[in-house]
Amino acid sequence: MTARSGVFLFTFVTLTSLFAKAYPSIGDKVTWSGDFKNAEGKSSEIHITKEVIAFEKSTKTWKVKINTKIGDETLAETIETADLFSPDKYKETLASCEKNGGVIETLETNPGKYKTCKISITNADGVIIEKWWGDIPFGIVSKATKVPPTVANSEAALRVAAQGL
Repeated sequence: MTARSGVFLFTFVTLTSLFAKAYPSIGDKVTWSGDFKNAEGKSSEIHITKEVIAFEKSTKTWKVKINTKIGDETLAETIETADLFSPDKYKETLASCEKNGGVIETLETNPGKYKTCKISITNADGVIIEKWWGDIPFGIVSKATKVPPTVANSEAALRVAAQGL
């Protein structure tokens, strides 16, 4: 996929959210699904799944398996992180939402209705990223990314879209 000009638009909506009340925990899994539309109008489906597969007590890190499918291309990787979203982090996010430039919004998706903090960020290159943070594992209920024509490489645009999910 290549783009010569125009705006890339990515929209992710949570389709699946399987978790226990006391997350993060092993087995927590979230899938985002959406569309990528390049400047020529060609669309591709995007599916990103994250699943907590282990916790290393000695290093206090979580292992997270990430599967990404964009059109016909797939990528599977496992990362380690010490910082996963939690119910306490959600409460902090809502409490400081407006102070940090966000707005409280109720977001309705296929699996349900979520009270979220919508944060919009505009990067130095003009990329606009909107995230709706809610009370689910990994925190992000939905995300929209708008990439201006100045980011003409579709691979770079896709990395921006998938970043932070």
